Amino acid sequence: MQQDSPPRSRMSPERLAELFEAVRALLLEAGYERFTFDAVAARARTSKATLYRHWGGSKADLVMAALTYQGPALPDYAAATSLDEVFAQMARDGASASDLRLGFMLLHAAATDPDLGTALRREIIAPIVDALAAGFEAAADRGEVVRDSPLFRRLAHLILADLAFSPLISGREENAASRQELFRTIVRPALTFTDPSRGLS
Repeated sequence: MQQDSPPRSRMSPERLAELFEAVRALLLEAGYERFTFDAVAARARTSKATLYRHWGGSKADLVMAALTYQGPALPDYAAATSLDEVFAQMARDGASASDLRLGFMLLHAAATDPDLGTALRREIIAPIVDALAAGFEAAADRGEVVRDSPLFRRLAHLILADLAFSPLISGREENAASRQELFRTIVRPALTFTDPSRGLS
């Protein structure tokens, strides 16, 4: 189902960017369930045949292409020099309100669309989880914490879930302070530090 690279197209990068901007706008306006190739073709001023030629009629493939096209590179948490640096960077790396809304919408849609769920986990969720877990693995390499790879990945899942659902549950906008609170009260105590002088800040 998923293409290994952006679709081969005669469209210029600028034209592709316009198309994918239309996809994102329609998702926010109509939701995934009411998202159609007809609406994309009309909004992006292209033909439905062109969309089908590149994405084979798969909404999931088109949506993933739009969400991952020229997206920002994932932070290299493994390159940090300490967990404090990792947590500070994570606190700064918050998503925009529209991205959080879009992510929540897609998670909801994925519950009933297996193709979307598979694509979402492979293209967006798994790379983020890998990057977060790599930060903890690097801390273990530095001797800051006891290595517990299953725990590291579980904590990565927890962080991602908190970013996705906390604003909805709490009614408060996600910000750096709330992310720091997550690290201080949940993530840090779950880790076993090898040096008692570490991790107290």
